[in-house]
Amino acid sequence: MRKSVLVIIIFLMVVVITFSCKKETVEGTTTTLPDNPYSHISYPSNITSPKIDSFSFVGLHQYIFQARCAMPGCHDGSFEPDFRTVQSAYNTMVLQPVAKNNSSHTFVYRVKPFDATMSWLHYRITTKDTVLGRMPLYDSMLSARQILQITNWINSGAPDMFSNVANQPNANPQTFGIVATIVVSGNPYRVDTIRKGNPFMPFLVPNNTQLTIWFGVYDDVQTPLQLINNQIKFSANPIGFGSVVANNLSNVTSPIWMDNLFKTHQPYYYYFTVNTASLPNGQPVYFRFYTQDNQHNTPVELPNDGWDFYQQSYFSLIVAP
Repeated sequence: MRKSVLVIIIFLMVVVITFSCKKETVEGTTTTLPDNPYSHISYPSNITSPKIDSFSFVGLHQYIFQARCAMPGCHDGSFEPDFRTVQSAYNTMVLQPVAKNNSSHTFVYRVKPFDATMSWLHYRITTKDTVLGRMPLYDSMLSARQILQITNWINSGAPDMFSNVANQPNANPQTFGIVATIVVSGNPYRVDTIRKGNPFMPFLVPNNTQLTIWFGVYDDVQTPLQLINNQIKFSANPIGFGSVVANNLSNVTSPIWMDNLFKTHQPYYYYFTVNTASLPNGQPVYFRFYTQDNQHNTPVELPNDGWDFYQQSYFSLIVAP
């Protein structure tokens, strides 16, 4: 009896092992792959890349800037302009400030669109200044054709790799200082430097005296003496200028002494003369001036409520009681 039971158990184990080892099949599978429509295309063996226009910025970068200037230790990212890639070359040249200028500080931008003669890049590849050095500095001069390509690119607006002409954002006019004068013995005498306590306190002026306040202004686009809506306002309240009556400013080509005070690329000098007897005395009188270039629809207020108070108090005076 025991032997029969043992035989049955062994038989069942064999059956289980046999069926568990049976190869699994998955319904719905097939060994035939779907047709690839691109596998039957016959590509020609003589395909060539399109030729790059040597007058385009991509061409200038490939044939000149990268090939002649992106040398180890030079414009390889060690310093700007960075000629390693098309993007880095464009972004570090066009409308970027000059770090190393000539002795006259002639140039503002490395590349000034539409003006090769005022572009530092053009000057550096054509200069005969042996002290400054012509670029490429340790190589032969660029060919006449290469210089022409760079010149034409700049004078065409310095378009980028997508042929978009460079567009410089225009800032509002800004002030670079004030000068206040009275006349003493027939000569101008500065009173804006007479400030009690610190340089940002109101300056002191005598009563019943003709006071002339000069404003130095610069603008990044406008040519000299073409700013509009030039006015001045006085107020005893440092932030209460909204309803104050404005007075028109005058402009003038500055005397030599003014040029020596205000040194900038594009100076503007506007002034207003007031008798101090018409102003409150013994207390701070704040003033602001307003000007506008032809790129903006409204005048800019200098200073304005967004300036720090010590900056606003710089534009103030006290009439001696």
